[in-house]
Amino acid sequence: MLAASVFVLFFNFLVYFKNRKSKVNFSFAIFGVFISIWLFSFAVGYCVKDLSEKIYWFRLGYIGIIGIPASFYSFVYYLTRREKDRIVVFLNYLIALLFVILNFTKFPLVVGLFSYEWGYYPNTFVLNHFIFLIFFISLFSISNFLMTVRLLRGGDKFNEIERTRIKYALFGSVVGSLGALDFIASYGINFPPVGFIFMFLYPIIFGYAILKYRFLDVTVAITRTGAFVFVYSIVLGIPFAMALGWKQTLVAWLGDLWWLIPLVSSTLLATGGPFLYLFIQKKAENQLLRDQKRYQATLKQASSGMTRIKDLKKLLNLIVYILSRTINLDHACIYLYDSRKKEYLLKAARGKSLDSFDCVIKKHSTFIRYLEKVNAPIVYEEIKQRMHDYGGQEYKEVEEGMRSLQAEVVVPIFTEKQLIAIGILGKKKSKEMYSQDDLAVFTILGNQVALAIENAQFYEESKKTQAQLFQAEKMATIGTMADGLSHQINNRLHALGFIAGDALDSIKLKAETANQSSEEIKELLRDVTGALLKIQENVRQGGEIVQGLLRYTRKGEEGFCSVDFRKLVDASIEMAQFKIKKDQLTIIKDYDSNVPAICGNFTQLQEVMFNIIDNAYDAVMQRKSEEKDPHYKAKIQISTRRTDGFLEISILDNGIGIKEEDQNKLFTPFFTTKLSSKKGTGLGLYVIQKIVEENHRGKVFMSSENNIGTLTILKLPIFKK
Repeated sequence: MLAASVFVLFFNFLVYFKNRKSKVNFSFAIFGVFISIWLFSFAVGYCVKDLSEKIYWFRLGYIGIIGIPASFYSFVYYLTRREKDRIVVFLNYLIALLFVILNFTKFPLVVGLFSYEWGYYPNTFVLNHFIFLIFFISLFSISNFLMTVRLLRGGDKFNEIERTRIKYALFGSVVGSLGALDFIASYGINFPPVGFIFMFLYPIIFGYAILKYRFLDVTVAITRTGAFVFVYSIVLGIPFAMALGWKQTLVAWLGDLWWLIPLVSSTLLATGGPFLYLFIQKKAENQLLRDQKRYQATLKQASSGMTRIKDLKKLLNLIVYILSRTINLDHACIYLYDSRKKEYLLKAARGKSLDSFDCVIKKHSTFIRYLEKVNAPIVYEEIKQRMHDYGGQEYKEVEEGMRSLQAEVVVPIFTEKQLIAIGILGKKKSKEMYSQDDLAVFTILGNQVALAIENAQFYEESKKTQAQLFQAEKMATIGTMADGLSHQINNRLHALGFIAGDALDSIKLKAETANQSSEEIKELLRDVTGALLKIQENVRQGGEIVQGLLRYTRKGEEGFCSVDFRKLVDASIEMAQFKIKKDQLTIIKDYDSNVPAICGNFTQLQEVMFNIIDNAYDAVMQRKSEEKDPHYKAKIQISTRRTDGFLEISILDNGIGIKEEDQNKLFTPFFTTKLSSKKGTGLGLYVIQKIVEENHRGKVFMSSENNIGTLTILKLPIFKK
């Protein structure tokens, strides 16, 4: 009893210091103090030899016994939030104080001692104690009645965690009521005082109910306790019964060795007791939790096969389908992180339409930061209860976030330390709470889902990269064919030009003899002449285009020489005009005729300028398409300045710009910010950097602001004569 008193006192103060602001915890601590006074004083009373000292310690112990019902009612008062009963709590403590005072007057509750074979016990066979018993039993009965009423009425005032706490408190009260067995010996009946064992369990059960936010199902807890009591009643009861009830028979059989039978039986039963307890517990729980264990096994089995699915959309839809179907949820959905937008986007839902949920969760919200901090599934009722117990802005915002998502449980899905997805689970249709085992299974499932999502994303990225490589290879192939194609096209253009010129000469000669012809023939000849002249002009332009294409596709093996910057820009724009619509874009050449020549390879630098202008054009067209501002005017401004032997070329556009998080990946091969992978291979800036920095010992810089524009700066060496 001494050890039990110290343990109870320590445990109760642990609960109190866990949350000193909580009145429930404080009232629970007071309750524990009275139990400790009782246990400690009675333990000392059993040990001392002097009978008057025994009576003194037993009377001290009654301070604890008297305080137990009043403090228990106070605990129930705060647990069930019965604000109107405050005066009742006060009166209970006042009555208890009167009993304490009475116990140390000439009308004490303990009037003497009973002597039994197992020791002395206080004699309370007086009217005062009888009245106290009525007080004791009444308060416990009323407290249990109040908790039962709270459970039956339910309502929105109490959440599931609070209701479960009350269930546990009721369960603990039933167990603790067995402590009243100790009153039997106080009335002269020879019954060992074993009730303190149950009073020892009493605060532990309450403490579990207060401290925990994730409870073991109370039915399971009762079953485990029942199995424990049943098994160990047999383990301890049979040897005890042998020793007391069959002693004479055993002595007649075995003489002085009669004790061997109780000893051997207790040894055998103590050895087999744990196995029997585990067997009964397992069988009982399998029966009680068969549905829960069934879906948990299904989820574990399903999680192992998810990694084989390579289609991300199909995978996410399958995840929410399995969750909602297997657990029988009213809804489930999943959000996936978009690193470009820094948001979690709703990707799949089941049970309700996508329109029923918030489509976006901000990366920097308190809700996300909390998930990253706890790195484990969180339960709405638990967050709500913590907000009630501890307060604080964080719990409040997390609770609001979960409420807006209609989430009963949120499962964070991590790869290493990166939160890549969030699973949202709604209520179970069975109205049952999520158990600790459920959350453990969700954690395992979350790890498997993270791996499956990572695999699917990697597969999709690989497909994009392969497509880009294939596109790059096609372009390279076309480049190698351009020389031959240009030659063939040039031949055809020359032939067309020759034919057109020959036809013009023939018409000119015939025109002299046609002076005598009719006006219709003269007009016909003029029309044909005009058409042929147009053909000749288009043939000439086509030839220039082919020559430009030819120069661009050649490897630039002519080496480094003086490059006229103005010609370089003009040639690049000339190439770009095959793609861009010049009437939709203004190109401002903000430099004079004295721009120094560059020391470089014309072809390579033409490719650099072409790519930059091409990117700028795509950016301004994207902004124009997205903003749909009728006053928006797309423009690219090219300017230059000398700096320490280099020509610094600035190309500034007012396009869509580049997001901050993408700016450090611009020169990464196959990375593109363009809306469609068909518009770019992601190699343009990578090639520009290679040409400028490795081939020309120059520098390339980029800075950009989203929805404002992009500035590209090239520093190229000035040609020295």
